[in-house]
Amino acid sequence: MKVISNFLKNKEVFKDIQNTLLKNMFPYYYNDNTASPEDKSDFFFSHMLYYDDKQESTYFNKILMPIIGHLEYTYLHRAKINCYTKKAKHIKTAMHVDMQRKHTVALFSVNTNNGYTLFENGEKVVSVENQLVVFDGSIKHCSVAQTDENLRVNININLS
Repeated sequence: MKVISNFLKNKEVFKDIQNTLLKNMFPYYYNDNTASPEDKSDFFFSHMLYYDDKQESTYFNKILMPIIGHLEYTYLHRAKINCYTKKAKHIKTAMHVDMQRKHTVALFSVNTNNGYTLFENGEKVVSVENQLVVFDGSIKHCSVAQTDENLRVNININLS
């Protein structure tokens, strides 16, 4: 696992992404489960940028390109924005892998909060704005909701 602080060096580009995703005009879509249809431990909102070999969003260039432009990869499997709402206590979703095929996960934090990603070995990475966490996609992990900020927003990118 690799954690990269201040991933986007151009602060204006980062602030533009952050402002776009944290403003009330960005289209997020309700998901009644988290890791799988069976996992009803929590809900969240998302916005698909890229899936099934095609661009799914008009925000693809503005949001995703500045990030993946700094990554080494051969194939983009999926990219989506996750938006979690503030909870009264930390809610841990089910441990999972994003997909069954071999891949790498690049998880970009848009804002700082006390939510985190928990890995099956017990390690956790807190959400810090402009931070990228890169890890082997075969490692089980889960999202843990924040209790301090109204939103926890990250961009989940699956590559190989």
